[in-house]
Amino acid sequence: MKMVKVVGSVTSTVKDSSLEGFKLLFVQSVDLELKGKKEYFIAVDTVGLGEDEIALMVTGSTAKRTEITSGRTVDGTLVAKVERIDLK
Repeated sequence: MKMVKVVGSVTSTVKDSSLEGFKLLFVQSVDLELKGKKEYFIAVDTVGLGEDEIALMVTGSTAKRTEITSGRTVDGTLVAKVERIDLK
């Protein structure tokens, strides 16, 4: 899993039919201090996230394992909203 921040959205009127109905978000990897890294992704939103929210993203074959993305052409899926991080 990767921790990412939603930095925008992507609109695509011409796309593969397996992506129809999905909200596509532009996300940036973040470190433990929630500072952005120079790593960006486009991901399918399965949890209803908004701009500036922190999320957990799965990639590769794992991105296709949610109920919503099963059998779809996706490589990045947002699967959880991060509420807080506790470190010792």
